Order: sequence, then structure tokens, then C-alpha cells
Amino acid sequence: MKSVITLDIYAKSTKSNTIEQLPIYSRLTMDGKRLEFSIKRFVNPMKWSSELFKMKGNSESGCLINNYLEFIKSKIFDIQLELVHTNQRLSI
Repeated sequence: MKSVITLDIYAKSTKSNTIEQLPIYSRLTMDGKRLEFSIKRFVNPMKWSSELFKMKGNSESGCLINNYLEFIKSKIFDIQLELVHTNQRLSI
């Protein structure tokens, strides 16, 4: 049976820091099990797009965070692909 991995990236509104920035979290879901972790980056809630799962605008800080988010996504899917090609069992 083929397992499907879902990757969500979001700004967690319940954990704002002292300067009112939200931490960015990633959540992997597979077969009803979840793994949630912080990617150690913070974002201004006014500059975060919940629909696009990235920062709005073309500022330097926005581009840096968006590039890092793309790196995280590609790294996760590269690991998944490697495990599939070596016939290893996928699990959270």
C-alpha cells in the first residue's frame, strides 16, 4: 500500500514571541499520524499568507524565508523519494 505524506507549513498564532512575531511550523501527516516541528524562523503576522503558506512581498527577509521554506519542502520530499527507491518503510 502506498503511503501519502502531507506537508503543511503555517505560522502558529498561539506562540507569538515578545515582539509579536509568530513562529513558522511544519506538520507532516501520514496515515493519520502527525509530526509537528518548528523550523526556527519567525514572521510578522501581517506579512504571512495563510493561503500560500509563505511570506507576502518581495522584501529581502521575505525572499530569504520563502527560499528556506522551499529548501525544507524539497529536503523532506527528497528523503521520502530516497526511502521509496530503497524499498524502506515510510513512517512518521
